Amino acid sequence: MNYKYKLGFIGCGNMAKAIINGLLASKLLTEKDMFISTPSMKEKYCNIEFSNNNSDIISSCEYVVLAVKPQIFKSIVSEFKNNIAKCMISIMAGVSCKTIFDATNCNEIVRIMPNTPCSIGEGVSAITSFNANEESINFVENIFKTISKTIFVEEKYFDAVTSVSGSGPAYVYYFIKAMIDGGVKGGLNYEQSKALAISTFIGASKMVEQSSENIDTLIQKVCSKGGTTIQAIETFEKNNISSGIVLGIENCRKRSEELSKI
Repeated sequence: MNYKYKLGFIGCGNMAKAIINGLLASKLLTEKDMFISTPSMKEKYCNIEFSNNNSDIISSCEYVVLAVKPQIFKSIVSEFKNNIAKCMISIMAGVSCKTIFDATNCNEIVRIMPNTPCSIGEGVSAITSFNANEESINFVENIFKTISKTIFVEEKYFDAVTSVSGSGPAYVYYFIKAMIDGGVKGGLNYEQSKALAISTFIGASKMVEQSSENIDTLIQKVCSKGGTTIQAIETFEKNNISSGIVLGIENCRKRSEELSKI
């Protein structure tokens, strides 16, 4: 089948714009390869053609990104009656591949769980699929590689993905904020403490990524007996900081499971 556009977007919020920016920067696609639909759009984004009618996307694009909120998707499913797209790509939270398959009359479904750092090209995206062939899966993976690292995960674990990487940036911000506050309490000004905390977080993350040693060993290497670091770690343990974080992630996952059933 001949399609007018390679990739269409239903919805053009922050994540859709991040994907578009990544595609254009990487030259994986050009402006002429894409088409956008959203009811409120009044002017082109990145010189890409747009429509206020979703049916225009559904009838002219080979791949369609569902970039709307789940409640919006439920209100537009009737528009997919005459869908001819080869593959639906969903970045909607809590909507299963099977639900999309049943609603869109599209055989190939690829579901993605990106996170907000994708907006600066530093995200991570979990990928799962339903009936999608190798060509479609590879194409979708290449799309998200322009803005993130990618990892393939079975869909039954997507709530766990939400609790770790989807919601995870907020946990990192929370810990960085606490580190900054601790530095300020020690006499540093805010900007000094912020610079130290951020650089430490980035460097330590890269150490974990690149080291052959496990995380417990890396912690022990910084903690000298009777030294300074061990005082902080022992305080964290005494206050059950680690257990609290694990419990928080577990509660996040359970809430994700609840929302996916609504």
